Amino acid sequence: MNASTLARHSRRALDFSLPAVMVGTYLFVIAGSPAGAWLARPALLAYLAVQWPRLPRIARILLIISACLALGVLGFHDDGVALSLRALDSACFLATFVTSLSMLRVAAQHSRLVREAGAALIQQKPTWRYPILSLGTALFGIIINVGVLGLFGAMAQRSNTLKAAHGHVEIQQARERRMMMAILRGFALAPVVSPLGVTMAVVLASMPYLRWADLAPAAIPVGMLFFLVGWLLDYLQRPRQLAVLMPTDKPSASLAPLGRFTLLAGLVTASVFLIGALFDLRLPVAVLVACPLSAWAWLAMQRRRLGGGIGFGRASGTLVRHSRLIFGANRNEVAMLGGSAFAGVVITALIDQQALAQWLLASGLHGVLAAVVAMFLVLLLAQFGINPLVSVTLAASLFPDTRVIGLEPVVLACALMSAWTLAVISSPFTASLTILSDMIKRSPYEVAWRWNGVFFVLMLPLVTLWLYGLQYWLTR
Repeated sequence: MNASTLARHSRRALDFSLPAVMVGTYLFVIAGSPAGAWLARPALLAYLAVQWPRLPRIARILLIISACLALGVLGFHDDGVALSLRALDSACFLATFVTSLSMLRVAAQHSRLVREAGAALIQQKPTWRYPILSLGTALFGIIINVGVLGLFGAMAQRSNTLKAAHGHVEIQQARERRMMMAILRGFALAPVVSPLGVTMAVVLASMPYLRWADLAPAAIPVGMLFFLVGWLLDYLQRPRQLAVLMPTDKPSASLAPLGRFTLLAGLVTASVFLIGALFDLRLPVAVLVACPLSAWAWLAMQRRRLGGGIGFGRASGTLVRHSRLIFGANRNEVAMLGGSAFAGVVITALIDQQALAQWLLASGLHGVLAAVVAMFLVLLLAQFGINPLVSVTLAASLFPDTRVIGLEPVVLACALMSAWTLAVISSPFTASLTILSDMIKRSPYEVAWRWNGVFFVLMLPLVTLWLYGLQYWLTR
């Protein structure tokens, strides 16, 4: 076997290193097998090495920082080996989490129901377009994550022709802005409402003493506020002067496909909670099991229509054929999540948390004010390209118990989740804004700061008031 052939076979073997990470993580996290950890750790390092040339600069910088931290603790920390392994285990877990979710995207890409429900969302009357499109995007985002932006953005553009706008460019531009804002803000709801989202996994992994049941009553009202303020602004900022140019409007499309998709999304979410309850698993761990099984069952239902059988064999074949796409497409998320998790574990261990708590108390930066400052810092760093993955992971990992600085843990978690949501619509560097701005050929700065500026300025004080009220309610 010559060198080129050996290199090709080695490369193909390394392409499937991420499945090895998943298998090892399952064995370690669910079965408690130390051998699983030793399978996952080198497999993740191999995957990142193979994908390194394709990673964006920010991901490479984060991984380099993580590598420097690892070398530092190995050389100067008394328990450096154990700390590095624990940090690597955290990175493996989040890499498995995001890959498990991505399998649902494969099923969604092959689903006629997704296309029909998406088309129905776009074809609504202007009065109801924002609420239906925003909530629909949030719902689809639970299943296909950032893929919903490309799906709905493309549909919105196809439906927003000059003919549909009665030949008026102004109407076309107004529709584009209103639909894209509904899509973006709907997608931004995921960090505070989705039990299957990456945000929830990061917060729960960094604050393991919390559960989703603790966070939901605090975070979901922020999502409701986010939705209602967005809807109100859409109504108040509507171009009234253009209404006279549109004497008639098409009837709204039937929402029956959306109803069927809502049922499907509900079943996927319910399966996560069911598996968690049956096997006594924390929510992020239950996602690792439920999402791949749900994707497989969904594909089997689709493939059954092709004639005979129950479709499980065809579903398995589809997942195998798309495996390289699934695992390669996750490189950015795996690198960012893995690097953030690794750095968070190491930095937290190196900080003298008692001394930090005393300093915060002495400086007056304690209680709910600490949560508000953390929220503002996450938002500020996001404006300079620091992904919330990094800042939220570090902030959530600082204290084993935030009560030492007079702050309820749920309040800090809610502040960080809210900051993530606001960063999605305000930072020109987020993937969501990059995708939509490229699609509509506009500057991400215009979309983030001009189109969303008023909304952002309104939401900041409202969320801050909610955090103060939440702290008061939990400590009274």
